[in-house]
Amino acid sequence: MMAPVDRTGDLSSSPGALVGRLLGGELGNNLGALMPMALAFLDGGPDASYASVKQELRQKAMEDPIDTLLAIVVGGGLAFYLAERGHNPACATPLDGILYAATSLSVGYDNTFPVTPTGHALATLIQTFGPALATRAFDPPAAEVRAEAAAASEAAAVNRAILARLEDIVRLLETR
Repeated sequence: MMAPVDRTGDLSSSPGALVGRLLGGELGNNLGALMPMALAFLDGGPDASYASVKQELRQKAMEDPIDTLLAIVVGGGLAFYLAERGHNPACATPLDGILYAATSLSVGYDNTFPVTPTGHALATLIQTFGPALATRAFDPPAAEVRAEAAAASEAAAVNRAILARLEDIVRLLETR
């Protein structure tokens, strides 16, 4: 049985503590144990705030959408396999975990279902954020977007200079 949810805590505390408080019991403790790994992956350290973790995730997702999607499928699939192996006969190889993660990004159908609390937590994360990442997979990387914006800004500056010069020419012609 899960412990009652304490909604009175400070939501700006560490994500692990937040997850543990919101979910309580064994599931919350297992998810809380995953949070240091996630924070280490983000290189934010165990004291990273929830807001900084969210910002870092958004930034990484925009830097290269395809790489982010591959990391979710392969990394999430391998993590799912590690969580489920020995407990779930349908997840016997790393490829089974990767296939589960890949199908969770779209149709959500595979003959594999999580049976461990950690597997359920990983499945929840993959199924919550994966489809949005899959939708953006072919968006240009952030560096390309910034370069296009800079080029457009430069072109606009050239156009303003040309317009100003043409207006000067019109004024000169009108005075004659």
